[in-house]
Amino acid sequence: MKLNKKFSLLLIASTIFLSLSACSKPTHEEQTNKKLANHIALISDTNGIKDNSLNQSAWQGVKNYGTKNNLVEGNKGYNYFVPKDPQDYQATINKVLDNDFSTIIGVGYTLKPNIVKAAKNNPKKNFVLIDTHAAKIKNLASISFKNQEGAYLAGVAAAYTTKNHTVGLILGQNSKEMDSFKAGFTQGVTASSRKLHKHIKVMSKTIGNFSDINKAHDIAQEMYNQKADIIFQAAGKSGQGVFKAAKEVNQTNPVGQKVWVIGSDEDQTKLGNYQAKGGQPSNFTLTSVIKSADVAVEDLANQTAKGNFPGGKNLNYGLKNKGISLVQGNLSYHTWIKVQKAKQKIIDGKIKIMANR
Repeated sequence: MKLNKKFSLLLIASTIFLSLSACSKPTHEEQTNKKLANHIALISDTNGIKDNSLNQSAWQGVKNYGTKNNLVEGNKGYNYFVPKDPQDYQATINKVLDNDFSTIIGVGYTLKPNIVKAAKNNPKKNFVLIDTHAAKIKNLASISFKNQEGAYLAGVAAAYTTKNHTVGLILGQNSKEMDSFKAGFTQGVTASSRKLHKHIKVMSKTIGNFSDINKAHDIAQEMYNQKADIIFQAAGKSGQGVFKAAKEVNQTNPVGQKVWVIGSDEDQTKLGNYQAKGGQPSNFTLTSVIKSADVAVEDLANQTAKGNFPGGKNLNYGLKNKGISLVQGNLSYHTWIKVQKAKQKIIDGKIKIMANR
């Protein structure tokens, strides 16, 4: 009886210990929930998330992360915020901070001063800047792109395609980021024209912002009137004006006589759909230089969820790590081969591209 009594007491003690252990140790589900508690807010520039450009690509990355990790779209999971104008940047950031987001992403270099200030004032939050270099702050990371590499390939494509030996470049604003587009595109056209033993003129204009579609249209119209048959636009939402101008020209001509647009940030092929004179459907987007902001944002979100937020670092994306690419689009096979050879030489370091000019 005594033995049975001792055994019973031991059994009860063991049961209590195991029960306490089970309560103190998180289940797999609890661990997973804790791991994925990375709520994200994306702040676009004033053009919003349907700009067919960088904002849209970055938001897609946030959506991909949220969907895959069962977060709800809204202020309890992942969401986006659009400032009314640059003066509204700080108020928009304050609105985001009032909600329970652990990671706050700002798209574009125009948001940089406000995001840097917010990062300094809110050390327990993670902040990210896209398409610009950030200061070295522990809770601030940046994602930048080697714009000059993609622009160089656009220059190669333009040089091998132009019939009028005149191409155009339309940029959003004067900045370091825009300078890299100009440097790469000009260098790509110049290098290719030498191989072709031709002189190809490059016309370049800056709009002054990323939202003036009408001004971009007028600049593009002027370039086409001056015999440019290809325009590379890197102007955010303003770039839609370039497509509008090209469409107006092409609709009055047979399908074999068209002017072209080279898109940027996203694959902008669909913006080039039109009907030529006579009603024949066609497309005038020659190619697009793509920044894979969606891939970069999703990758950073996954790192952050695992406790590895890359604070104080700039994550640089280019051709080598597939952060920059060029789609074949309407390029001829011959031109596409030339582009691919140039791409490999850039990756191998045989072609050095200046980031400014």
